[in-house]
Amino acid sequence: MKVKDILKNACLFIGEKELALALEAETPSLEGKDEEKVDILLRCFNLVNQEIASDYLPFLCTEKIDVNNSILSFEDLSKTLINVYELKGSFGKSVRYKLYPNYIEVFGRAKSITYSFLPSDFALSDEFEFYNGLSARIYAYGVASEYLLCDGLSEDAEIWEERFKESLFVLSRKKSETRLPKRRWI
Repeated sequence: MKVKDILKNACLFIGEKELALALEAETPSLEGKDEEKVDILLRCFNLVNQEIASDYLPFLCTEKIDVNNSILSFEDLSKTLINVYELKGSFGKSVRYKLYPNYIEVFGRAKSITYSFLPSDFALSDEFEFYNGLSARIYAYGVASEYLLCDGLSEDAEIWEERFKESLFVLSRKKSETRLPKRRWI
């Protein structure tokens, strides 16, 4: 799905039907206020995407690494690191580590790292991949909320923010079977 498809849905939520129709074109030709609105919507989309990744549902990445001098710089990773989930050695055993502002001190030989990352900014015509079961509807709720806040309509923004957060809550709750301990006699 393209980013502009999500922005079309957000335009419908905020009452900008003409702008949504303009975004349906293969290469939208926008002028003046419409171009400014789309730029704001795009910034809101990028903010929502980063908010989801950092606060609600982490976007995880696993990379192969080779740490020789016990220091792994964040610059050596392909994406912007938020949090480290695990460091594994050559036989799949966990390796101890300590986080610092710009690097990770590794106590042993690490071969792979699993971490959450901050997604990069998207352009209007970029293809977008959904993580963690997210949908275009959830992103459109968030974009509509952020746009209305920027526009000064906080009461309307509250409605969309509530829908956005409720949808994220439904996605983040545990869906597996809940097992209770066996009964025991005293």
